Amino acid sequence: MYLYDKITCMSIIKGIKKLFALFAAATLLFCGTGCNKIKNSIIDKFSDSPKETVRLTFPEGSTVTEIAKILEDGGVCTAEDFMEMADDANLLAEFGFEVKNLQKRTFALEGYLFPDTYDFYVGEGSSLAIGRFLTNSQEKYGALLDSCAVTGYTLDEILIIASIIQEEVGYPAEMSKVSSVLHNRLDSPQFPRLQCDATGNYLENHVAGYVTDEEYETFVEIYDTYVCKGLPAGPITNPGLDAVNAALNPADTPYYFFISDSQNNYHYAETYSEHLELCSEAGLI
Repeated sequence: MYLYDKITCMSIIKGIKKLFALFAAATLLFCGTGCNKIKNSIIDKFSDSPKETVRLTFPEGSTVTEIAKILEDGGVCTAEDFMEMADDANLLAEFGFEVKNLQKRTFALEGYLFPDTYDFYVGEGSSLAIGRFLTNSQEKYGALLDSCAVTGYTLDEILIIASIIQEEVGYPAEMSKVSSVLHNRLDSPQFPRLQCDATGNYLENHVAGYVTDEEYETFVEIYDTYVCKGLPAGPITNPGLDAVNAALNPADTPYYFFISDSQNNYHYAETYSEHLELCSEAGLI
């Protein structure tokens, strides 16, 4: 009798586990990536055996293609699957991010995958991995919405500015000055183009090879700030909080130009003639 009861109880427990697994799958199917926390919790509590985990760090300024490679090397998912999901225009809306021109972007989620250290299950797949990034971004950027409103820029525009700052500046101490150059240009009809090398470098190093030649030429027209006017179509990397704060709080300067020399010292100029003189002194021309 005792043995029979024990077997019956074990069968019931296994049945419950299967039900929770089905519920988790249905949750993800109907709710999308935004329900990852629920699914993770269910898996954690009712898994038959402990799952192998991996801790991965994504440096500030990592692009979608770089993040995809780190995840693949860590055994979380394939780079191809991650990049495909990172171009899903519907995911940002699930997490409350409003972006108008997602269909024109290199990757829909570029700029919204907050660079940080994350714990993943080995083999968990791109859906859960992206859910972790977007949940973190939602928490980090949600607190900045009021600050964005004060600047007159949307959160998306601030992230675009921050992504350029992230790639143009190696030191947080210089970020607010570089930010001032970008803001000054955006506010002045005299300088309709930002003319930042980082935007062209992004296309060449992180987009070419993943798109067709025709798509690449289209991206040049709307991302390369030597070609397009104003802000590029989207962020060119996933910036850290230092760059985001600099985008929100530019220094008060009269500068419209900046360069960095071979010693990584930054120099700023108000006029084009001053800029050329600085370039000559730095050996750039």
